[in-house]
Amino acid sequence: MTPLLRRLTLASLLPAAIFTSAHASTICDQLAPMGLLPPAGGFSFGCARQFTLKLGATLGPDGNYILLSYPACANGPCAGQTGLPLLQCTATSGYFCCISSAQMIPTITGTNVGTLVAGLNQRIANDTDTRSGICFTDYGGNGSRVGNVPLIQFIGLDRSQAQVTEFLRFFLVGPPSGSAQSTTIPVEFIADPTPTLDSTWGRLKLLYR
Repeated sequence: MTPLLRRLTLASLLPAAIFTSAHASTICDQLAPMGLLPPAGGFSFGCARQFTLKLGATLGPDGNYILLSYPACANGPCAGQTGLPLLQCTATSGYFCCISSAQMIPTITGTNVGTLVAGLNQRIANDTDTRSGICFTDYGGNGSRVGNVPLIQFIGLDRSQAQVTEFLRFFLVGPPSGSAQSTTIPVEFIADPTPTLDSTWGRLKLLYR
């Protein structure tokens, strides 16, 4: 069976209502350990508008990132790690347990941004295309620089945890710049992640993109 036919066959088995939204409510792989606060007007896809993310909760013109402390996970290359080792590992290789919209995730203080930077730099080093400043359409690597990232919001004045609102798929345009809490991260958003759904016959990833 061809890949196209497999996609069409899967689509015919699932309720039509599933396809009314492209947004995934749960993501279970390749999650970067940072939550994003969108700028005014939100994020957009494509190389015409790449974003230089700024650390912290005070919104910058391109949006902001907050370090996240994911729960210990038994899956993927970071299995069994916690704390800062998990932060660095997931910055390099991604988090492979499920995170859902509306879930509350503890945050990590910005003074630990160096750990995130080390992981993101290793993510680039692990790729077969390490060119900086390119568009995703020109990228020819092994996928190491591509991942999923949650968008977040804070509830009230509490900054110790953030609520996931949705997810985006990103391309790491180049290494982080600056130092300490002035560190910025250049990204291009390339798509909504493929939704992962629970069903009576197991978890299915919709392959309709």
